[in-house]
Amino acid sequence: MKAVVVSKKKLGKKLSSVFDSVCESVYHITKPNDAISLIYSDPPDIIIVDKGFVVENHGRVIQEFRSNTLYGHLPVVALLDPQDLEGIAWNELSIEDFILTSDSQDSISARLPFIVSRAIRDLDTNPLTRLPGNESIIRHIQRMLDQEQEIAIGWLDLDNFKPYNDYYGFARGDEVLLACARIITTAIKELKVEQSFLGHIGGDDFVIICAMNAIKPLCEEIIALFDMVIRNFYNDDDLFQGHIVSRDRSGKTKMFPLMTVSIAAVLNRGGKYKHYGEASRDASEIKEHIKSLPGSNYMIDRRS
Repeated sequence: MKAVVVSKKKLGKKLSSVFDSVCESVYHITKPNDAISLIYSDPPDIIIVDKGFVVENHGRVIQEFRSNTLYGHLPVVALLDPQDLEGIAWNELSIEDFILTSDSQDSISARLPFIVSRAIRDLDTNPLTRLPGNESIIRHIQRMLDQEQEIAIGWLDLDNFKPYNDYYGFARGDEVLLACARIITTAIKELKVEQSFLGHIGGDDFVIICAMNAIKPLCEEIIALFDMVIRNFYNDDDLFQGHIVSRDRSGKTKMFPLMTVSIAAVLNRGGKYKHYGEASRDASEIKEHIKSLPGSNYMIDRRS
């Protein structure tokens, strides 16, 4: 379990000991903006925020965490002193739970994993990338379609991922998927994309939602970053040859080029789509075409 602790003051010996014993890594940050940057690059399992930041400016820091769908699903826990429970409507704050500095080490050690596991159950989150999963994706898209929001929805997957997975092993394949998730979040952050949402359907399939005018530059940025980064996941000999030898889905041995990325996007202009399945169907038709092309590609369906 990875934790980010946002606190203006140093943690006491007891809390430090508890966090170190329960978490594989703990980042103690004194400035909320630093926490947001860290969460973009390396999403934690839990965010712990002390009272000062929880109530400051009517919970502005908490709202900042919540407002961004890239990491708004992460559990936020308030770190309180016993006297903090009085005089503040904690139930009005957008937090999952709280822990008290006066609680015993055993109590805190037991509650932190419980809070994380409960959040995972409550939210459909991909266990590898910690991004919203398929159910969350469908609900989010359908809600935006019901509101007739003019958005772009992009389905992204990797070309030749399965042969890579078979050739290099599942551990290396997981590293590629994590890198892909970070590439997309980096592109969204760098381009300051509005209405952004990123979900991980599973395997090498991702979904991106953004403002319609942002989808073209976002696709181009993702492809540029991916084509540059993916080379780091191949051995020198395979890079030199420009391919690997692995088995296809029918079990036949053949050569496969280096992985590329395909993005099929549709536009909900004028409330074109009424149901998630309609948008998914159009995107599937586009993706079938662009996956037959060499290299990384994207296509945006601009049909009315």
